[in-house]
Amino acid sequence: MKVKVNRRFVELFEGARVRDAVLRYLVRRKMDLGLAETVRVEDALGHELGQDAPLSEGKVIKVKGL
Repeated sequence: MKVKVNRRFVELFEGARVRDAVLRYLVRRKMDLGLAETVRVEDALGHELGQDAPLSEGKVIKVKGL
């Protein structure tokens, strides 16, 4: 499935969680994976999402604090 993270689409497996999307995004941007523990993640409406929140096809999330 595809999820949009900070204006970039990332390809994820079905059943992926927010943490999986953040890690994939960091890998694509060649950033330190340790940042996944310190960032804040919001949905398209600005609501904070937990690292274990489930994702679905086409979901838009924003990673803050990079």
